[in-house]
Amino acid sequence: MGGLMVKILGKKRSQQDLIMALFCIIYLVGIIGFFTPFLRAIWLPMSGLILYLTTFGVIASSKQKGKLTLFLFLAFCIGFTSEVIGVKTGILFGDYSYGSNLGYKFSGVPIVIGLLWGVLAVSSASCLAQFPTLKKQAPFLAALLMLGIDYIMEPVAIASGFWSWHGSDVPLWNYICWFAIAWILQIILKRGMFLESNKVFNLVFILLAVFFSLLNLYQ
Repeated sequence: MGGLMVKILGKKRSQQDLIMALFCIIYLVGIIGFFTPFLRAIWLPMSGLILYLTTFGVIASSKQKGKLTLFLFLAFCIGFTSEVIGVKTGILFGDYSYGSNLGYKFSGVPIVIGLLWGVLAVSSASCLAQFPTLKKQAPFLAALLMLGIDYIMEPVAIASGFWSWHGSDVPLWNYICWFAIAWILQIILKRGMFLESNKVFNLVFILLAVFFSLLNLYQ
């Protein structure tokens, strides 16, 4: 699968190129849907679908699908369990709850949120891997990148009904917990030799950053 080539307009395109093109189309459609008032009400309940498709695309683009799937499973368990603890007790992240726009929930947490932790971890780590001189600091810096995504995601998520805080502002404790869990995932990635870098992973991080940054302009 990794070496699959498809001929389009007389030129051979790799599977990774096709996945990247598909991602660009999906996220562009998502941005248009969020910015267009009459489409927003239709698009919001389908928002979780973007993250499901992103996860499938990330796995499909990997040259080490077994190892990547194992890491995504570990990240899902860690991230999802942390979210359940947060929603049920407020000990992690703070006092918050999820809405209905991210799809099916278990114990008050959308399944797709567990996938998001893994996708963010591998995509941010892949971006940092482009800078060999930062190899020693990579887990810490990649965790900061993950935290940055959460920071720009918060206003959009709240306005879109993905989740809500039972208070006036997003608590500082949320960002502390986010960074701590992100750092744990990055350490597992590096020391467990799960780290993989490819252009699809890099694009996913860029698309997520651009997607939420642009949507912040709409809020």
